[in-house]
Amino acid sequence: MAVFETTEVNTGRQKEVDLAKAVVIFFLATIHVYVECSTDDQLWVGLPYFFDSIVGGPWAAPMFLFSMGIGLTYTSKRSPKDIFLRGINILIVGFILNVCRFLIPSLVGYAITGDRAMYLDKLPYRFFGNDLLQFAALAMMLMALLQLLKLSPWKIFGVGLILSIVGVFLNDTYYDNVPLNIFLGHFIGIDDGTETVVSDFPLMLWFLIYAAGYVFGGYLRRAGDKKKFYKYVSAPCLIISIIVYVIEYNVGFGMMGGPGANVFYHLTTIEVFLCIATELGMLGLYYMITEHLPQKAMNMVTAVSRNVTIVYCIQWTLVIWAADVVIYIVRGSKYLGDWQSLALGLALSFASVILAEVWVRTKNRIKEKKGV
Repeated sequence: MAVFETTEVNTGRQKEVDLAKAVVIFFLATIHVYVECSTDDQLWVGLPYFFDSIVGGPWAAPMFLFSMGIGLTYTSKRSPKDIFLRGINILIVGFILNVCRFLIPSLVGYAITGDRAMYLDKLPYRFFGNDLLQFAALAMMLMALLQLLKLSPWKIFGVGLILSIVGVFLNDTYYDNVPLNIFLGHFIGIDDGTETVVSDFPLMLWFLIYAAGYVFGGYLRRAGDKKKFYKYVSAPCLIISIIVYVIEYNVGFGMMGGPGANVFYHLTTIEVFLCIATELGMLGLYYMITEHLPQKAMNMVTAVSRNVTIVYCIQWTLVIWAADVVIYIVRGSKYLGDWQSLALGLALSFASVILAEVWVRTKNRIKEKKGV
């Protein structure tokens, strides 16, 4: 039997994509705790390195964006207008999140401690700068424009490739002007020469992963034999990417071995393709797992996957308040031991998932009472 059919035969929920998003979102709180509560030296070894550079590297944000591209082919509302309005909505959510995780805790922390360096000096970059939600919003707006121009998925992929190549040449740009750096950081890799990340997910560098997910989603809808596809594509992709990552770590270059966080956030075009290979490999692994998951477990996975944006906002807010306000004020330092960070991260991960489910159920009950 052919892997791909001429018609769409695979249009329901994709269990492996749901599991991929659920795994990523569950561990994000732990990843962010390690980032917030570890010194630079800690992040290069042991558990902090594992969660920051491996789990939090090519298996986290790229998978989220790749899955976002896949989801675009499965949503019923995928007209250019629908996609653009969805981008606006995510942009608003991102702004509200930054109020909750950066603005308010920074002002509270400064009011209590008077520590300007800790709470105010980097606040403009953190509050107005770009992160995953800001990128997602801009990527959707760009996707809406490209669809309005009636570009095919492969042509959209080509646009992403051009943006990535040009974006790499624009990396390491920096101006002695905070508003300009913040604005440009949404599109290109702004780097002040230190290990501080000034722009997290520049549109030009990361759009290609979103576009790749969009292309893949089109094929997934026609996949008549996913088992065969993942068998012959995912295994080589995962093996090759792991080998490259091991080499990077040992040689000291690329996402796994370069100095500072910008080697990941300001990734090259070659490493974008490496991330795409990783996501294809991981989806095959997740597909194998879902084949053996009981239905109750799969129902939980699906629920977490559906709540992914809510979980993301809750966990980020909990992490910043716990690390930058509570721990810093109580101990005079937000840095924790490796196992302390793991315990806190997992606790916040579980709390985020539970609170998100409570939020959704409460919201649904209110709608039912209002007859919406």
